[in-house]
Amino acid sequence: MKDLSPEAIILKELVKPERIEETHISYAMITDEYVYKLKKPVDFGFLDYRLSKSRRRYCILEKELNSRFSKDVYLDVLKIIKFGKEFKLVPHTNTMFAIDYVVKMRRIKDEDFFSTKLKNGEINSEKAYEIGRQIASLFRKIETPIEQAMEHGSYDVVKFNCEENFTQTEKYVGNLIDEKIFDFIKNKTLKFLNDNKSLFDKRVKEGFVKDGHGDLRIDHVYFDGEEIGLLDCIEFNRRFRFNDVVSEIAFLSMELDTKGYYEISDNIVEGFFSVFSDENSRKLLNFYRCYRAYVRAKVTCFLLEEKGEEWDGYEVTKQNLDRLLDAAFVYALNMDGLKNYVFYGIMGSGKTKNSKYFTKKFPFRHINTDVERKLLFGYNPEESVKVDFNKGLYSYENSLKTYGHIAKKVNHLNRIGRAVVIDGSFSKKEYFSLLDEQKLRYYKIMFTAPLEVLKKRLIRREDKVSVSDGRLELLDKQVNSFETGNMADLVVETTGSIEENIKRIVEFILDNEA
Repeated sequence: MKDLSPEAIILKELVKPERIEETHISYAMITDEYVYKLKKPVDFGFLDYRLSKSRRRYCILEKELNSRFSKDVYLDVLKIIKFGKEFKLVPHTNTMFAIDYVVKMRRIKDEDFFSTKLKNGEINSEKAYEIGRQIASLFRKIETPIEQAMEHGSYDVVKFNCEENFTQTEKYVGNLIDEKIFDFIKNKTLKFLNDNKSLFDKRVKEGFVKDGHGDLRIDHVYFDGEEIGLLDCIEFNRRFRFNDVVSEIAFLSMELDTKGYYEISDNIVEGFFSVFSDENSRKLLNFYRCYRAYVRAKVTCFLLEEKGEEWDGYEVTKQNLDRLLDAAFVYALNMDGLKNYVFYGIMGSGKTKNSKYFTKKFPFRHINTDVERKLLFGYNPEESVKVDFNKGLYSYENSLKTYGHIAKKVNHLNRIGRAVVIDGSFSKKEYFSLLDEQKLRYYKIMFTAPLEVLKKRLIRREDKVSVSDGRLELLDKQVNSFETGNMADLVVETTGSIEENIKRIVEFILDNEA
């Protein structure tokens, strides 16, 4: 932490904090019971705290605006005064000269923050759904005059914000940002805006654009018993605070995705859509997730440029940037409708390994047919089930049930904005027909390897725990009965590196969706 400002030193002496947290715009003095926030006299263009009267106004606004989302957390606005030879904290309405202004908050225990519960594995699907539902209910209650919503959240404002993002990041293309990915995200975003102008105007008129939060991140969600509260909404800039309600939940969902919590993200979105259940809210989710991811990517580019490659945190921050751009790419891909990918092929061809790598890198849900089959019929996914080819658990009838079940599951995930990679053999045409019955949009990517390579892989697999029951003695039978080898949109030969495989798939997506 840099040297404290004189005002911060005074506040520190007055409240004697356990610790101090500093950002580029404020200090937070944290005591056992309370948090005292002091704004810095800074100007970043989008935020201007230079004048004392401005800091007073924004402290009052911070308390008022955040009280809509939290109960008995934002307690008071105080000011620091000098009384004789002593400094004191008094209500901001006191008539004595103010050295500076302070927001007093009730301290929320670390264990009550969503971020802590997430790290500790305390968030199950039911809890996540309830988080989304309660967040939606908080936004539902906010009433915003249409004139204000139009001024700060209209189509023109949204378009300006998007275009500004691309203009401000052009200089990083070819260095921090891949040119093809930049063009893809930009073109998809501008096309969506152009195709849906009337939708954005309709959202304002129907009351979906609210004087909301603007910074709905994981760290800003907390539990108060069974109730959810939100902290730290943006008080300093209306352009950032006025948003479509979907843009708000999109921020939280995007951040969860980039940290690998896809299922929790989906559960939260599903809870949110239980309140805002209209089709247009669903339609806008990936647009706003893309916008939020790209804004974070932009800010990360600024930081990397400022710090330079000599900075100790450069590599980790660059990895975060790549993760944000990967997410923005997938959201852009799915803006105009969900696209799923079937990774299929003969046993041992590498489809599961590639599926896992692909869905770790990009925010797709991974559905493995072996796992779903065993769960559907009451088995532990890692339990070995050795039966003859196309018999028992793996009979044609049970396979139809399995693929039909998966098709419905994918349809459900698509309804809440999530695209899926389905990983399975898909050895018969009927299995693809079950996806068609659900009207799913998908591409077929077949993984292959020479027969000798397949055999070696299956031999190596014998002593390992695996969800797959594919084994060497079944290989020839599957090869001879495989019907769908000529149905692939893309064929990936898996004797090279997995990184090269994924690169080929991304190039295929870019070529097909350009």
